[in-house]
Amino acid sequence: MRNPTLEEFRRWLQSEIRELEELQEGDHVRKRLLQLEMALQESMAFAAAWEIRSESSITPVIQEKSVRLLSASPDPEHEPRTNGAVCGSCEAEIDEDLPFCPTCGENR
Repeated sequence: MRNPTLEEFRRWLQSEIRELEELQEGDHVRKRLLQLEMALQESMAFAAAWEIRSESSITPVIQEKSVRLLSASPDPEHEPRTNGAVCGSCEAEIDEDLPFCPTCGENR
């Protein structure tokens, strides 16, 4: 099965908005309607920004390294043992059979 396109996502958002507009007014309905309308606006802004960057020969997406939260060092005696590799970009654990990091998407 293929992944949905941005256009299909926008159509889905529009159909969800239409369905919600037919329901009785309520706090939940208004909040969900606002979420869907904001998502639709963001998807249109994303498509426009992508097109402008592509036409200008600018790489539309720059892969950023994931941000790690600072926390106390874990106790090595209580940390589970793993057989996987560690991502060189975000230091997340990667299964040996994966060619990429599932956390940040970095290729191995």
